[in-house]
Amino acid sequence: MTTKRARCKKGTRKNKKTGNCESVLDHTCSICLDRIVSGNVKTKCKHNFHKKCLIGWCKSQSLLTVPPCPICRRNIKDTCKKIMPFDSHEVFRFIPMYGEITDIRKEQIETIIKHKDFDVNVKQYLDYSIVLYTPSDMSHTVTFTVLESLLATRNSADLVEYLLKQPGIEIKDEVVSKLISSRSDNMLKLFKKYKKIPKSLKNLI
Repeated sequence: MTTKRARCKKGTRKNKKTGNCESVLDHTCSICLDRIVSGNVKTKCKHNFHKKCLIGWCKSQSLLTVPPCPICRRNIKDTCKKIMPFDSHEVFRFIPMYGEITDIRKEQIETIIKHKDFDVNVKQYLDYSIVLYTPSDMSHTVTFTVLESLLATRNSADLVEYLLKQPGIEIKDEVVSKLISSRSDNMLKLFKKYKKIPKSLKNLI
């Protein structure tokens, strides 16, 4: 007489090697819903994800002080910090094109620019042809350094000062010239303090 094997409960699956019933979530990435074969990351709350999927999730939650687990919403900040590859260009995600930098964004910017591998001369390329509704064959690509991007915002003096203190930072004469023409006295004081005013422009201050 053959004995019937008990079926696994709903939401679980039998492991062929051990014969034990295991949660389906242990082997399925709840972000992309595909089976996890390799390249997985387990959070402190014991949930498994594809590493690439979780990196994407962490990026999407980066404005939050406490990024939540996609399944149980527990804090996975440490996991995100551990798996996120460092990229200096990420700083531009938190710098608005104009206006004031919020405290949350400022905290993110500060974390990035103070990273040991941060490139103080990192640039972003903006295509203004879409904004200006001009033909696509006309080039309107503009380059901004992280310093120039911060100078275009408010509430960024301490971030600008940190960058000016870095020995490898490169500053174009036109950047200082714009500060002079716009009468940005507070910023000019910082540039003067760290000796970043070109000789040719000193007489204009």
